[in-house]
Amino acid sequence: MSSHRSRAASGSLVFPAFVVASLAFAATVLGAGPELQPLRPPGSNLNAVPKDAAARVPDWGTSALTYITVSGAAFVPASSSTAYDTTGDGYSSQLLRTATGNFVKFAAPIQLPGGALVKYLEIDYCDNTGGSGYVQGALVEMTWNGNPSNYVGFVGSNGDGCTFDSRADGDIVVDNYYHRYYLLGYVSSDPTHLTGLAGMIVGYQLQVSPAPGTPTFNDVPTNHPFFQYIQALSASGITGGCGGGNYCPDNPVTRGQMAVFLAKALGLYFQ
Repeated sequence: MSSHRSRAASGSLVFPAFVVASLAFAATVLGAGPELQPLRPPGSNLNAVPKDAAARVPDWGTSALTYITVSGAAFVPASSSTAYDTTGDGYSSQLLRTATGNFVKFAAPIQLPGGALVKYLEIDYCDNTGGSGYVQGALVEMTWNGNPSNYVGFVGSNGDGCTFDSRADGDIVVDNYYHRYYLLGYVSSDPTHLTGLAGMIVGYQLQVSPAPGTPTFNDVPTNHPFFQYIQALSASGITGGCGGGNYCPDNPVTRGQMAVFLAKALGLYFQ
């Protein structure tokens, strides 16, 4: 049944490696990035503490995390027969998904870039039950036919007010062809205290594909310093080398070749 779920790499553009070498050198110098830290200090109040400005990174590069925030309003009960409620209006007051029964299992889809490494999970919540209630969450990876296969979590509350809980030890590599991803939240009810889900945050790190064991080009062997990056360009269809089974990694690059390289890599489109 899996035979129809294969894809072939293609590409025949001719482009040398001057730009590739520069980018590869920069990636090597920058390294894996800073140690992961929570977006907010432990015990912080969800309503009062802003996010760390250092965490606001762009959606590119392999040395820092990019964050996706899913608000509480995006979460719906996993079962259509489950009773739940929403407190606040999201405008003048905090919006929370709450439970009206024993507990409610909420779910929300999330879209992550293929090949990214999931490294961070945070749940934002209110739990004033003093330990009698709870709010918990996880990121779940499912196979393409609907079976759970991996997860990051659980993170959750300890009856300590409106705050957050997080972990930075995820190891899921996103594969959007064979897998699907969603956020799962558990909220217990308490008739006398506020317990609700405000949202969840996922942090991921972009990465270059691991190098294969066999080279594509005659002049770029597996021990070449830029082998991994040149192979990634070839496998993604951005370049097919310089002809004759070679890549010509030391040849200069023209402005025309650079235009092809950047347009293909970024998927530039206009009308």
